[in-house]
Amino acid sequence: MKWWLTAAAVVFFACAPAAAQTPASPPEVVTRDPFGDVVTFPARTVLFRAGEAGWEEGWAKLVEAFRDLRAAADKLGLKASGPGLVIYRGTSDDGFKFEVALPVEGTPSTPPADGFALAPGPSGKALKFVHRGSFDTLDSSYESILNFIDTQKLSAADLAIEEYTTDPVTTKPEDLVINIYMPLKEKP
Repeated sequence: MKWWLTAAAVVFFACAPAAAQTPASPPEVVTRDPFGDVVTFPARTVLFRAGEAGWEEGWAKLVEAFRDLRAAADKLGLKASGPGLVIYRGTSDDGFKFEVALPVEGTPSTPPADGFALAPGPSGKALKFVHRGSFDTLDSSYESILNFIDTQKLSAADLAIEEYTTDPVTTKPEDLVINIYMPLKEKP
C-alpha cells in the first residue's frame, strides 16, 4: 500500500461496491493429455477377435467389430471391465491387421464362437498418448508419436494399442477420445 493515500482515498476503497470486493473465481485448472508418459498397462482377460481392413473402410470395419464384440460378450454373459481396445498387429500401404478386444470379467459357461476367444490381454510398460478427433486424423497423432519415440531414443515394440475411452459405436467421429499405448520393448 502506498503511504501517500489520503483519508478520502482510504474511505473510497473501503466503500467500493461489493462486486469489487468479491474474491476472484478460482483459476481454471488446465490439464494436459498424456504425451509419452510411461505407464503400466494392466493385465486383464480380454474377449477378442482378429480382423483386417483397408484404410478406406477401416473405421466402418472397426465400428462393426466393436458391435459384434459387445454382442458376443452379452451372449456369453461377460461383463466389460474397461473400454474397448484395438490392437494393431501390422500395417501396410493398403490397410491393417488388428484385434478388437474388450476387457471382461467372468467365465462363460460355453466357449466363445464365431472367431472370438478369451485370452490375457497385452500388459506391461508402455508410453501413453491421447488422440482427440476422428479415426481419419489419427495419422498426424501417430506421426507425432513416432517422432517422439525416435527423438527420445526409446525402444517401442512393433505394436500399437488404442483404448477407446469414448464409445466408437455411438460417439460422433470428431468427438472420439482414444488413448494410444506404445508398449516398450523389454531390455535384455
